[in-house]
Amino acid sequence: MATNNQAHEQDNNGVRTLRIAFVGNVDSGKSSLIGTLIRGELDDGRGLSRQAIFRHKHELESGRTSSIATAYMGFDAQGDQVVAKRSGRVLPWSELAKYSHKKIQLIDLAGHERYLKTTVYGLTGMQPDLVVVVVGANMGVKKMTLEHLGITMSLEIPVVIALTKIDIAPKNVARETLQTIRKSLRQYGKMGMLVKTIDEATSAAKGVPSNRLTPILPMSNVTGDGLANLRHLIWTVDVEALARSALSFAAPVPDATPATLSVEMPIDDSYQVPGAGFVIAGTMVSGVVKPNDVLKLGPDHNGHFTRVVVRSIESMYVPLKEVRMGQTTAMAVRCVNKKVVLNRATFRKGMVLVSANCDVSPYVSRRFEAQTIILHHQTTITTGYQPMINCRTIRQTAAITGIVLDDRAPSSNQDDQVTIRTGDRATVQFCFVSHPEFLKVGMRFVFRDGQAKGIGQITRVLPDEKVHSTDL
Repeated sequence: MATNNQAHEQDNNGVRTLRIAFVGNVDSGKSSLIGTLIRGELDDGRGLSRQAIFRHKHELESGRTSSIATAYMGFDAQGDQVVAKRSGRVLPWSELAKYSHKKIQLIDLAGHERYLKTTVYGLTGMQPDLVVVVVGANMGVKKMTLEHLGITMSLEIPVVIALTKIDIAPKNVARETLQTIRKSLRQYGKMGMLVKTIDEATSAAKGVPSNRLTPILPMSNVTGDGLANLRHLIWTVDVEALARSALSFAAPVPDATPATLSVEMPIDDSYQVPGAGFVIAGTMVSGVVKPNDVLKLGPDHNGHFTRVVVRSIESMYVPLKEVRMGQTTAMAVRCVNKKVVLNRATFRKGMVLVSANCDVSPYVSRRFEAQTIILHHQTTITTGYQPMINCRTIRQTAAITGIVLDDRAPSSNQDDQVTIRTGDRATVQFCFVSHPEFLKVGMRFVFRDGQAKGIGQITRVLPDEKVHSTDL
């Protein structure tokens, strides 16, 4: 994180960051695909490309992702990818960004069932505009592929299918895999569109934001077949159109400009950086932030917010004079009250950065009501059930305190306990077991216990007599 006197701040072109998450079963080639895209070079068939994305030693040794990793790519104004190598040397992203008109954040999520909670957090907390479901043509559609596809579809995030490893897949297996993909998409009311040419990629990109069309792109990281189609689709797809239907963005306010909207940024990570201090990272949901702005960070475990001042701003390692709605950013902040020191111990997942004059009291609570649908559960769910809630960057256990079925007549026996099971839709009241969160009507979330169990959308934030949100 560069401070103001370490790097020259650049003007912000106002272009949103396109965030693309990659999911799919283990060994389907997600990390290799991302590595191939950002390097501009083909894989050697033995995992050379994925080394560019792995963060941990055990990932390099096993070849499997266990955490959330991010990488970046960019395109110039003509639609040509700005590659990481020039004149034989590897350029840092901060230098590549100078030549990039369109900037893309690629989010690599784990495929193993053991890390499903990490993948779910990536799909909700990282706020992807688009999800690429990677399917190995030689492997078929696996259980976790369907799990990831189901969660993504339920969250209403547009999807692209990358059918990888076509160079080694037997034709009959690849054909069967494609048929299974089409069948799975039809279950969600989506039409699969096979994309094999640049012209087809252009048409597919126009249809993706509607979330009715799902492009299927056959490709190989080793031979390079089909990769140009994916790059062209990424370049062509309309970032603004995707954002309008995104998971966490509110409907646009008529006649509002970014500068007039209240600041709101869910925090997905924090760092302690030498020379910069405490740094928070996230994606701007609304508003504009500039250095020296005074904002509020919270809620803490008691529902309180802390007034902070922004020291410096970066987006994808590039210092900026301001950051706007839809852009991914990192900010160095300090407390207005210099007696209070911010560090990673004071940070928790679920915190947000909001305008200093924002009245947060209607949004900070442990209790909320939501419309839910049960994706799958082996038995029945009743009041008292305590699933994990993933809502934007929130990750906390909540207890179900009330259930009203949407499509079933209420029982005449008052002693009967209302239960819900797979496929049921219900209005459910939740209460977080530990501390209050920042909640808004319309937020979508996943609730789970082990594997994903249900999807919900907040309809009411309920009063919480135990929470009295104040500023520190």
